[in-house]
Amino acid sequence: MAVTLRSFGSTVSNLASAAQGACQTLINLSVGSVLSAVLEASAGLSLWLQQTAIAIAARTRLASSVGPDVDSFVNDFGMTRLGATFATSSVQMSSLNPVGQAATIFPGATVRTSNASATYVVTQDTTNPAWSVSAGGYVRQQGTTSVVVPIQATVAGSVGNVPAGAINVLGSAISGIDTVTNLLAVTDGQDVETDAAVQARFPVYINTRSQGTLLAIEYAVSAVQTGIIYQVVANDDAAGNPLPGNIVVYVDDGSGSPPQTLLSAVYAAVDTVRPFGTSLSVVHPVVTGAVVNMTVTVAAGFTPSAVQASVSAALTAYINSVGIGGTLSYSRLIAIAYGVSGVSNVIGTTLNGSNSDLSVNAGQVVRASSVTVATN
Repeated sequence: MAVTLRSFGSTVSNLASAAQGACQTLINLSVGSVLSAVLEASAGLSLWLQQTAIAIAARTRLASSVGPDVDSFVNDFGMTRLGATFATSSVQMSSLNPVGQAATIFPGATVRTSNASATYVVTQDTTNPAWSVSAGGYVRQQGTTSVVVPIQATVAGSVGNVPAGAINVLGSAISGIDTVTNLLAVTDGQDVETDAAVQARFPVYINTRSQGTLLAIEYAVSAVQTGIIYQVVANDDAAGNPLPGNIVVYVDDGSGSPPQTLLSAVYAAVDTVRPFGTSLSVVHPVVTGAVVNMTVTVAAGFTPSAVQASVSAALTAYINSVGIGGTLSYSRLIAIAYGVSGVSNVIGTTLNGSNSDLSVNAGQVVRASSVTVATN
């Protein structure tokens, strides 16, 4: 039930009206009078009681709780708020004189955006073709212009999400490396779960306490981390062949190639709720690349390069948000471009060389491979 709030002035006025209504003669409520002081003191006490009622409501009902009170409410039921995740991607490090010398990039080297809004650290990936066990880092061989290395944002959250080309400053001096750039937009950094998201997830959490159901499995996957994309397929193996009693969970973090640590975490979560006697596998989806070409007309007063970057970022974000097994809408690409400020016309749009939607099968996912936005 909603609490009717009153200000100090309205409370004093209501008390004065009540007091006058109970008296047959005019009472003295002038400034400094005893009765005026009593009514103002009573109004102050009333405001304290009002604030106490608001505080009680905020702490006893999830719908009206905020911040730590949301956490304390859901924690009593064994549910926790999902934390922020670190944005990950890769950058291309290049030399202006590749013939001169080789270069070694060690894990821990930093790169950042030109405005220093986001900083990233080079991470270790022993499966990277450029990784050298003996050197303990990524090697750009002499005569080779560039090398691609993985990075991770130093601060968790969407602050690490930037468009292609935004990471262009070396934070650490690296001998034999002169320039750096991210060829693709960084999109997988997720902020800590909001109060509204926790409140929306709580009823689902309560309703999935029974285990062994599809809803319970899907909830177990979604509760591993924020921004996770998944598809649960029953009675097939990971190759799509019939396998009664088997469960395949396809998982993606928005990159198209989630780390093994995420797959292992999902497996552990689903393993606690899957039906007894069933088999389980957790794999990443098969990525189908989306190549988008588009020409936009920039309205007067707008900078073409800025509009191009905004359209490219919006298209990339939409493509990488399509769920596993979902369809990438051709017409939606055009609508998104029109939704960017400064775009007055959109022509020549192609999606993988055609003018039709891009559909995939179960266990497959569409991700941005190349987004080219030209201006006329």
